[in-house]
Amino acid sequence: MKKIWILIAALLVLSGCGSMSSFSGEAESKVSTEKLQGANFTFFDVGQGDSTLIEADDGTTILIDTGRSDDKRILAYLEEKNLKKIDLLLLTHPHADHIGNADKIIQTYKPKEIWMDGLAFNSSIYERVIDAALDSEAKYKEPRTGDKASFGPFELSVLSPKTLSDDANNDSIAVRLTYKDISAIFTGDAEKGREQEMADSGMNLKADILDLGHHGSSTSNQPFFLDKVKPEVAIYSAEKGNSYGHPHVEVLDWLKKRNIKTYGTDVNGTVTISTDGESLHVKTETEGTPKSGSSYKYDAHKRADSKTEEGKTEEMPASINLNKASSDELQFLPLIGPELASKIIAERPYQSIDDLKRINGIGDGIVRQIKAQGIATVK
Repeated sequence: MKKIWILIAALLVLSGCGSMSSFSGEAESKVSTEKLQGANFTFFDVGQGDSTLIEADDGTTILIDTGRSDDKRILAYLEEKNLKKIDLLLLTHPHADHIGNADKIIQTYKPKEIWMDGLAFNSSIYERVIDAALDSEAKYKEPRTGDKASFGPFELSVLSPKTLSDDANNDSIAVRLTYKDISAIFTGDAEKGREQEMADSGMNLKADILDLGHHGSSTSNQPFFLDKVKPEVAIYSAEKGNSYGHPHVEVLDWLKKRNIKTYGTDVNGTVTISTDGESLHVKTETEGTPKSGSSYKYDAHKRADSKTEEGKTEEMPASINLNKASSDELQFLPLIGPELASKIIAERPYQSIDDLKRINGIGDGIVRQIKAQGIATVK
């Protein structure tokens, strides 16, 4: 018997366990040192936006979100991949940094099915996406908690929302996607309250991959949620030097304490995870360790540095007067690019920040984020 046990132990060592690295000591990691065939999760570097392409070797494709409208990189990425079709286009919520290029993608790739949360939103981008969806031949759905669907080898379970709350972030569609023995969770910009609902629901939240909520913000990714998901790998999408401080220092600390390997598009570029359905292999464009910018607080006494298009360091204004600021200064505001900055200048003067909503392309969501940033003024 002793000889038999020695032989079994030797066979286990020779069976390939040596290619696995342990993240936590509780169990062996599923992370492999070699690229794997089966399915790919590509977390694109689209700046301060979000877009992930999931592909299976049988040709099944799922695209989750489409980046910002003023950043067209996702269109180039999909073209470079020689993508022919999209089986499911999942738009987590109607903020411009998530649906920005959805209308063009619908027109170009003609998805078989489109998922949106059903929240009506006041922006020209949202209206363009809805028009494109209605003009397409795609099946349109507004999924709710507990719904399930299959696309090729992928199984999707909807985790949220159960009902709409009229808050775009918290009404994000959250899903758990499985491919054989590998699972991934995507929550859009859902925040703490929705994470609590998911944690209390009794649904299976265990996943190997976690797309960190709200670009790595501490409004999401709460410790109790991380403990439910127990991911091996976490990825966030954010612009380097972004004005929100994403990823937030608290989130990176919570991830580090749990030995969760973390990657970010701001430092690692596009992140690709390949899987054979049992193991994971992570590939990044660049090496780098995620760092937080959230120690900076927006107030009258502190400033942050940002990079101009020419690569020069430009100091963040302590306050931005909507009635006087230049186009460059206005672009420090959340989701305000050159086009919206020129519209803001053309529509002056303003009596309140809420007056921005009279501009085509600026709705409640953008105004809410501008107010939260805390540096816009009309005085």
